[in-house]
Amino acid sequence: MKQIKVRGLVLREYEAGESDKRLIVFCKGEGRLAVYARGARKPSSKFMACAQLFTYGDFVLTQGQGFYSLSQGQIIENFFSLREDYDRLMAAHTVAEACEKALWDNLEGDELLLLALKSLSALAKEKDPKQVTVVFMLRFFQVMGLCPKMDACVMCGMDYHKPCHCEEGFNQTEQSRNDSTSSMVFTAEGLVCEAHKPASYRRISKDTITAIRYVLDSDLIKSFQFTATDDILKELNQAANFLWNSHFDKELKSNAYKTD
Repeated sequence: MKQIKVRGLVLREYEAGESDKRLIVFCKGEGRLAVYARGARKPSSKFMACAQLFTYGDFVLTQGQGFYSLSQGQIIENFFSLREDYDRLMAAHTVAEACEKALWDNLEGDELLLLALKSLSALAKEKDPKQVTVVFMLRFFQVMGLCPKMDACVMCGMDYHKPCHCEEGFNQTEQSRNDSTSSMVFTAEGLVCEAHKPASYRRISKDTITAIRYVLDSDLIKSFQFTATDDILKELNQAANFLWNSHFDKELKSNAYKTD
């Protein structure tokens, strides 16, 4: 029977039979694979440690009909500390669930795997879970080719710093006159001026636009190092969930920071 050697991250685990497990493993170069771990729930099993949620390791898999069987496993990082704090654990679940739902079986996604690992590492280093969640989500859309345009209106190209003159005699709303509120609205594609706003959009502050641009434009490590107020983090999370609901028809259940 054919065997393959892979390096991957366990995104999900299910109980199977009396003592087995079914795993969803996000593998470098292979994408999402369904893996059957026989006897992994037995205390004496050689797979007990490596067949755990969030485990990153090297695995030897034997190919079966529609799934793989775990033959060997060696742990690189188990991210065990994530289980010691509820907020960090829920943030880690959000990372894993988004990756699982966005990928098709056997679809390579090495850039997304790297993002997931850096996000879990940031959580393990006790970075603010809310902050890690929004950084992961915003970078997730960038990796998936769904990055919102944040420097100008996606419809007419007007720079978001400038007042909107797309329609003759156009009057700004009272809200858009406020110094802290952008004259543009946030959509699934990015910023849109008031004159071209679609039916579905969100209003976000100028500070939140600046934060989104920082996260998307910085290198991956640096993007986790910014600090933001609770209000900005709330808006960032609203924007991230708006993007998810706009692009995916599967609910992201694990995000504990979802807000209306």
